[in-house]
Amino acid sequence: MEQTSRLDRWCAEPFRVFFPLGIFASIIGVLLWPASYAGWLSTYPLEAHARWLAFGFGGSMIAGFLGTAGPRLLDSAPWSRFELILHLTMALVMMGCLGAMEIPKADFMACFWLLGILGSMLWRVLLDRHDTPPPGLPLVFLGLLLTATAAFALALAPLLNYRFEWNHFWRLLAFQGFFWFPIAGAAPYLLPRYFGKASLHSFDDSAHLPPGWRKQFLFASCAGLLMFTSFVVEAHFHAKAGLALRSLTVLLYLGTFVPGLVSLSKVNALAIGVRWIVPTSAAAWLSIIIWTHFRIGLSHFMFIGGAGALMLAVATRVILGHNDRHDRLASPLKWYHLIWSGLLLTAATRVSADFIPKVRQSHLIYASLLWVLLVLFWTWKIRKEVKSAREDPDHPRKRCPKRPTSPSS
Repeated sequence: MEQTSRLDRWCAEPFRVFFPLGIFASIIGVLLWPASYAGWLSTYPLEAHARWLAFGFGGSMIAGFLGTAGPRLLDSAPWSRFELILHLTMALVMMGCLGAMEIPKADFMACFWLLGILGSMLWRVLLDRHDTPPPGLPLVFLGLLLTATAAFALALAPLLNYRFEWNHFWRLLAFQGFFWFPIAGAAPYLLPRYFGKASLHSFDDSAHLPPGWRKQFLFASCAGLLMFTSFVVEAHFHAKAGLALRSLTVLLYLGTFVPGLVSLSKVNALAIGVRWIVPTSAAAWLSIIIWTHFRIGLSHFMFIGGAGALMLAVATRVILGHNDRHDRLASPLKWYHLIWSGLLLTAATRVSADFIPKVRQSHLIYASLLWVLLVLFWTWKIRKEVKSAREDPDHPRKRCPKRPTSPSS
């Protein structure tokens, strides 16, 4: 009975399975570099490293968040046991292929894994919802679809021998679009809570489109279209113009539609870390315009200080919120200053490896070890926060916040 109860809880809250899996994948992905320099690998780890971090870490964090929050936002049934086991098995098989350095097979598995998660959510949207999702949720679904398409295309790359432009386009969708379409879709609904602000994407419960929903959906769709256009322009027409368009889109859209993101108001360490995400990512893209030959290294400001930092920030809120620890979310969380500043240091260490060839090998190793230390420290602190004593044990516990309910509901 205890195992059955735990399995049902994992179905209702898949983050309890996928967040730890994502942390594990990220550790494996970064440790490939020290292992390679130690002579333990027979294959150069660049391609596996990118997929461990994008599909393994990013995919697991997105799956855990979407599987937990998606059914609640739609007022639908949680994942079934079959869905949980299927999605988890697909993720593990993909990681097994990566461990064996079977990159095309891993891309195929990533494609079908993401399509499976998308299918679970679309079934609920079309047939099992009693509430209207936030206006940005379709962008999250679009990100899954485009990334699955890109992964399938990359799996066929050894057979089709794409021209550079097409290979670059598929890689942009797979490794950047996978993060930024979901971020653009979920951020306006989720991130204002970090700053104690009301979300522009939060509406009363309704099975039909509430007033104002279409307007916000239009803005989100325009942001998604501009982001997709930036990938097309960068790969096929003018790389610098595509980078500038993506930077401007993220700055303007998130800066406008996430209240509190651009502000000097006093917030806790977790929210301060979130405020660094957009400027850090935009600075990475703009820096590549100037130092084009260092694009891989400079991209890590966006991957580590932007998308990676947001994944950990969202995971922090989800874990504490779903363990009834809103009291800790409202606390200063001073230890999180070490997380967001450490992530920026990790990104800078990785970038310096490209700019200073003499220290390339050592700084790649240092950056890898810094990431491992940070995520292990984060894991330890989160567990302590969940188990810590309550300052006011008699105070009623809050449920994880949901959109406001209209009086007629």
